[in-house]
Amino acid sequence: MPIGLVLGGGAPNLPLMTGALLALDEAGIDFKVITTTGAGMVVGLLYAAPRKQDPGLSWKKTRRAALRATRDWGIDDAIYEMVPVNYKIFQKPGAMARAFSNATNPFLWSIPRESRRQRLLGDGLALMATMMSPTNLNPRSQGLCQPPPWIEMLVDFNSLEPNMASNDTKFRLSAYCIEDGEEKTFHRHEITAEHFKAALAMPFIYAPYHLTDPESGEKKTYLEGSAFNTLALNPEDVMVENDVDTVIFFDIMGNRHLIGEPRWLIDAWGKSIIAPLTRLAEQGLKTFKDGRELHQREREIEELEKILDLADTDWEKFKLRRDDIKKKRDFHDLVNVLGLGEHDVDEFEECVNEFLKANPELELELENKRINLKDYVGLAKRDPERFREIRYKHMRAFEEAVMGDRDDDLAHSSRTELLRMPFRDHIPEDRWPEVLDWTYSNMSKLFDIGVETGRAFVETHRARLERSMGKPPKTPREPVAAEA
Repeated sequence: MPIGLVLGGGAPNLPLMTGALLALDEAGIDFKVITTTGAGMVVGLLYAAPRKQDPGLSWKKTRRAALRATRDWGIDDAIYEMVPVNYKIFQKPGAMARAFSNATNPFLWSIPRESRRQRLLGDGLALMATMMSPTNLNPRSQGLCQPPPWIEMLVDFNSLEPNMASNDTKFRLSAYCIEDGEEKTFHRHEITAEHFKAALAMPFIYAPYHLTDPESGEKKTYLEGSAFNTLALNPEDVMVENDVDTVIFFDIMGNRHLIGEPRWLIDAWGKSIIAPLTRLAEQGLKTFKDGRELHQREREIEELEKILDLADTDWEKFKLRRDDIKKKRDFHDLVNVLGLGEHDVDEFEECVNEFLKANPELELELENKRINLKDYVGLAKRDPERFREIRYKHMRAFEEAVMGDRDDDLAHSSRTELLRMPFRDHIPEDRWPEVLDWTYSNMSKLFDIGVETGRAFVETHRARLERSMGKPPKTPREPVAAEA
């Protein structure tokens, strides 16, 4: 079964995602489906279609260099203290401003940032260019900034389709169409810089973006998808249709640590955007889980319908197949219960007790395999990291205990497992007040935390990833910073 990757919104925390994705790439993790929204679109495109700065580099080395370069996207701390805005990312609006940006950005983005002196020079020149840039910003403007003029310097949109087609990886961008009143998903073969800008049109920051619908010929208006759905977990049922059984999702916004007292006015503005997105992320995750359970029940009903004819012709065989489906449902229920141990230990303990009470015969089967679910509750309380590791390592034992030692389509049924990249577990407590800052120190630190988180994630979920890919993930042999 393949792996899906979900890259959510959260612009200032983008280096967390690029660092973790770099760690997954170095571990040899392959994806069948990649869905993106908001800042996750930038991360996904840097992975899927980075623009080659060195023609001699392979695609794999180019994407790793592109992901690594985001470590330096922040503003030097001394300048940011006086001007707390990332003026390199967010640039003035207007036709003349766009022409000015197109003329100056290639030089400004090419300045090396290997030393403090180089960063001060580059960021100082960029600040001067920002102040010199003309603009038509006025009270009637629809957004503070022009659509990102730098994206085509970093992403080769013409290579997106061939790069993803080489492994038949589905790649999606999510936006919101005002006229249709619903989300719109762009596919890899149609994505251009225009689609990216349409899908990144966060209200107030960017003006709504207009695209011509290829089918109707009408102009339609788009806003950023993550403003409505922070996590595009399963757009157009792409995960379900491609039988993805493991979904790794990078959820930056679904973290209530981001909600706090602002330090100054611009920080308050940033938190005013983040606060509702945290709730949207939680709701999106719940919606996906509910849909996943509904899909599983529908498949069970379909399987029952297929064997109903046996009731008239072969009653004993019908009962065996019916019991097989019940066992599979019991296994899915057990996996759902075990999943609670990763984020709500109290509810986990309560559900384990209810599950065992409702399934006394299953409790005996588990004990025969030397599996005591109450021991897992204790482990989840004492050592959450060890619990995650043991849970996935013992998944096959759970299957055998519930369904017997068999190797067919019923035993290894489609069961989508959601794996959250645990950024919150690796961000130090004293960093949370600054985690939305665009400073060089914060963004470079977040990138390093992302790499650390990604590597820990591979080790924790190695058994599950091996099973999904059919091959063991690699262990990085050298630090990221040491790679040329």
